[in-house]
Amino acid sequence: MQSTAPTIAAYLASLPDHAHAVLEPIDALIRRMLPSATGSMKYGMPTFELGKDRYLAYNAQKNYFSLYVDPTVVARHKSLLKGLDVGKSCIRFRRADQLPLETVEVLLADLR
Repeated sequence: MQSTAPTIAAYLASLPDHAHAVLEPIDALIRRMLPSATGSMKYGMPTFELGKDRYLAYNAQKNYFSLYVDPTVVARHKSLLKGLDVGKSCIRFRRADQLPLETVEVLLADLR
């Protein structure tokens, strides 16, 4: 679902508790591992840019969560994402334990 929140902080604050508990640690990990990434709200979701052609984003949908990562990174780490609904750049999951922070950390390290 697209949010009308003007900032990432406002987006996270607007989430129901269960969604906030899943996405806030991902946001914190992104900020810790990619401090030079520029974060903003684009397409109604938190988006982080790492140069002109590299990006990542996350979102809470109605029935699942999405993490959007550069397609080349997703392709390189398909084995880590086994069992998840994975598109070209979108990783969909319903619970935090389906996409552990350790896996997100590997994806983010590949974006550096």
